[in-house]
Amino acid sequence: MVEPLSCLVLVTALPCVAADDEPVEEITVIGVTPTEGAELDPLKVPANVQTGTAEDLARTHSLDLSDYMLRTMGSVSINSAQSNPLQPDVQFRGFTASPLLGLPQGLAVYQDGARINEPFGDSVNWDLLPESAVAGITLAGGANPVYGLNTLGGALVVDMKTGFSYQGHELEASTGSWGRVTADVQSGGNNGRFGYYANLSYFEEDGWRDLSPSDATNAYGSVSWEGDDSSFELGAQYGRSELRGNGPLPVGLVSVDRQAIFTAPDITENDLRMVTVEGTHDFTKDLSFSSSAFYRSNDTHSFNGDASEFLACELGNGERLLEGLEDDALEELDLDEDDLCDGSFADVDALNDFLNGLGGGDEFDVDDVTDDVSGTGILSDEAINNRSTRDQRSWGGDVQMAFTHALGSHENLLVVGLGYFDGRTHFDSTVELSALDPVTRSTEGLGTGAFLDDEATRVHTETSSGSIYFTDTFAVAPHLHLTLAGRYNDTQVELRDQSGEHPELNGDHGFDRFNPAAGFTWQASPQANLYVSYSESARAPTAIELSCNEGVFELAAANAEQQGEDPDDVDFECRMPNAFLADPPLEQVVAKSFEFGVRGRLPGDTDYHVGLFRTVNEDDIIFQTTGRSTGLFANVDETRRVGLEANLRGRWSALDWFVAYTWLRATFEDTFDALSPNHPFADEDGRIHVSPGDRIPGLPEHLFKAGVDWGFGGGWSVGAETIYDSSQFLRGDESNQLDELDGYWLVNLRGGYRWDHVELYARIDNILDEDYENFGLLGEDPTEVLPGLADDRPIFVGVGAPRAAWLGIRIAL
Repeated sequence: MVEPLSCLVLVTALPCVAADDEPVEEITVIGVTPTEGAELDPLKVPANVQTGTAEDLARTHSLDLSDYMLRTMGSVSINSAQSNPLQPDVQFRGFTASPLLGLPQGLAVYQDGARINEPFGDSVNWDLLPESAVAGITLAGGANPVYGLNTLGGALVVDMKTGFSYQGHELEASTGSWGRVTADVQSGGNNGRFGYYANLSYFEEDGWRDLSPSDATNAYGSVSWEGDDSSFELGAQYGRSELRGNGPLPVGLVSVDRQAIFTAPDITENDLRMVTVEGTHDFTKDLSFSSSAFYRSNDTHSFNGDASEFLACELGNGERLLEGLEDDALEELDLDEDDLCDGSFADVDALNDFLNGLGGGDEFDVDDVTDDVSGTGILSDEAINNRSTRDQRSWGGDVQMAFTHALGSHENLLVVGLGYFDGRTHFDSTVELSALDPVTRSTEGLGTGAFLDDEATRVHTETSSGSIYFTDTFAVAPHLHLTLAGRYNDTQVELRDQSGEHPELNGDHGFDRFNPAAGFTWQASPQANLYVSYSESARAPTAIELSCNEGVFELAAANAEQQGEDPDDVDFECRMPNAFLADPPLEQVVAKSFEFGVRGRLPGDTDYHVGLFRTVNEDDIIFQTTGRSTGLFANVDETRRVGLEANLRGRWSALDWFVAYTWLRATFEDTFDALSPNHPFADEDGRIHVSPGDRIPGLPEHLFKAGVDWGFGGGWSVGAETIYDSSQFLRGDESNQLDELDGYWLVNLRGGYRWDHVELYARIDNILDEDYENFGLLGEDPTEVLPGLADDRPIFVGVGAPRAAWLGIRIAL
């Protein structure tokens, strides 16, 4: 055991100081796999790696890990698609880790060796990662196969505190804007052999937008033991949250009231229980064993109120809900709903005959009758409530051996491991008819109790993946190191209908692949370390992607034709995440990444890094919208992300500072037609034409951030950071035909005063009160819900938070 443990950092760190204030030799190591027990000098790793320690997180007073990464790490941006601070889409090098179900993910996330991407859609719940319990994080760039499935753009490894990495007792609380209250209590210690750590964190706020209160509670604890040759750690976590993220606003409403909502509510409730186990044993000084295992249970309940896509009709034979007769169709026929649904038609066939006689033809065929709701007395087509539950259970682990025996006179580190992951999900969803409050545009408490049986889904999925991996770093010469690595994955995805009504859901899908990696590092001089690498990684389609993809239409149309039905009548739609259909399987995504860079330390305690990366995704999976709240997944032959990263970080006297810039060019490299029926230039089938070189929506091309921290004596300190994201294209505008969403600058300020064991601090975000939007997409006509909007364009944006301030206190006991 190296003392002090806090000196075990992951990248260029300032020299550590022991408890007696005597300088000790700086030790820099990085784990080469998500499982502990195999560490390496980061200058021997042929990739760019960024890290943060518990001290870094505490100094920035960030709300959670996503907030910290946004403020301090290069190539990281977030968007406010949900407009909830604990539900951001985190984007790194053009790849995403998001809590939103169904969004294609590209980053693997580990907590104490456990893969915490949820099994149903690879999503990541940032609200279930208590920041104050984190000992350190590592953000590794590139498609490193050793980090397992989904490492298309990189991997985030989170290490939780133990009684050996944290000793003491601490209370922290803060309050301020939007009624936000946070509180953290932690305690840890050890007697040299046994250690304990306990943490309780709480978050609550009203939200800066209307009808947006949220709260989250996390409890984490661990017990650990360290012997002369072995170690063991048992960690346990309970997390509970109720988050309201009421989503994007139409641009016409943004110009009137940025705090408003469009429709509400959008509630996500998580209930997490998780156990992790890690252990190591050194058989000899050159041979060590390490392992990790976990069990994770997360029950998620969601409630989403939305405008209705149905038309309530009073026909002669009863009340019906019709789907597929759009307002523009009625307008083209010079009709309104009262003309069709006044009870004058005997049945649906009579209504069809009338429409066809007016020239509507099959284009306005309303044979798609979703439900007979006669006799309910509560027919409503104002709004719907989408309810769903996801009971997700996952477990797995890794075992690995590390060999450090030299080969001749050449240093060598070889790690060989086995991994297994199993994730099972029970998914249930319902659609309820609801009224819509005309003032708040909320459906909460207004449900009619009438549920549409045809829209309900009940499905069980299981995803299992077994793998074998290795990585070897060999010293070709004292200053030249070669790394070879690879991983073979075999993934099986099983889907089973649980309702008895939709056997077409049943399917078994298998994906396997060996992914290689190779790279060099060369210490060209004391100030310059060069690296170059090539790596591959893969992502198997998730259960939700396999259930909602464009092949559904072709299969359903073919089945209809075989049964003598008109294939043009097939409903080409899959509500996300509220309905599923049978499918031909998607192909797995394969990322091929090349990286080159130079890093080192300049005079004056200044660390630098300049690097280039290029990642090509073959058979990439993208989400295509079919209208409001619906969409399909489809493979595209190729997408590409090319970028330049440049970072400086240093210390001058009592001033710590950093500058980070990223240029990112993320493009489609395939010619295809994408679904986007709300696009003003879409063809009659609702498609737009995408050409090679068109930029992927939602990704800024330029990212810049800089920050300073200055401790100027007497216990006083100040800090600030500025963040710039350039413009981005709207989701749904993959053809790049519309104006981009504007870029923006943010400036944040913080300060504090420390006296003995007490610290008082303040934090001000967006101090210039910048009005900005960091997310945009094309949606339905907003005037269906809000008639009379001056700007009726179907463009919806994620609105950034205004200026806000908080005061806090931290007491070390």
